[in-house]
Amino acid sequence: MSKYDNPEYRIATYHLGCELDLPDHALRPIRHLLGPSLGRIFWGDWLRLDAIDPEWISTPGDHDDPDWHRVDGWREQGGDHIQRKWKQRARLWIQWYSVDAWHVADWLVTAVAGEHAWLANVDDQGHPKKLMKCGTLERLVHEASRGLRERNASLARDVLLGPTDEHFLHDLGVGHTLVRLRSRAALRKEGAIMHHCIGQGGYDELLDDPDVALVSVRDADGNPLATLDIRNGYIRQFCARGNAEPSDAVRDLVASAVDAFCWQDWRDRPGSRADEQDYGPEAAVILRDLPPARRRG
Repeated sequence: MSKYDNPEYRIATYHLGCELDLPDHALRPIRHLLGPSLGRIFWGDWLRLDAIDPEWISTPGDHDDPDWHRVDGWREQGGDHIQRKWKQRARLWIQWYSVDAWHVADWLVTAVAGEHAWLANVDDQGHPKKLMKCGTLERLVHEASRGLRERNASLARDVLLGPTDEHFLHDLGVGHTLVRLRSRAALRKEGAIMHHCIGQGGYDELLDDPDVALVSVRDADGNPLATLDIRNGYIRQFCARGNAEPSDAVRDLVASAVDAFCWQDWRDRPGSRADEQDYGPEAAVILRDLPPARRRG
């Protein structure tokens, strides 16, 4: 039996789709593509991990003092442990690989909306060959980057902003500024230039929230260098192009605004835990290694 006909595989990919947390209008058209793309990689990763330990797994890359997670679905609780098992595994996998997974999902959404020709080039099971040739998440990300390059270049070039789309927030010195993004068009353009998910729709509803500030770091020519997501005075995200960590120079520039606005690290907010991963479904890269000016004892 093909894994695509395996009921457990279908359960696994269903929960993976849920954890992507895309709006239904975006998820519905691409759900059939999740199996031969992210779902296939997700399933293969867990088969390899199950061969080592089907009950427990530690956080990838954390070798000194790893966090351990139970992934067998808690059989002793009875009921449908298979559903619990794949819900937990999907949650962890997206937590670990969220940026890459959302990047691939964005590519799939764009391809379906644009009726890209490669979708019609399928194998004997009806799966697009372009997806099936990608045996790793890295390869899927590579194909997604190629596929989105033209779309992003077009957005960056063609989206024209008016005076109400952005407004000046703070002078960072040496010609650099902070600009607050105030419209969907501003988010689309920022995301297209910076190659991260702020322009994919997940942040749109936050534009009307007075406790949320979506802010762009701009150089002397007005080009974005990094993007911040600030909620209730706490810096929740801070990412550079392609979701990379901002450079030391950019972090040092932003430190003056941190002092001016008394912003703090998201992990320092009341009630948070040092190991907390509750950054929300639309998160890109979580700010790490804050400059000392951002820490509040």
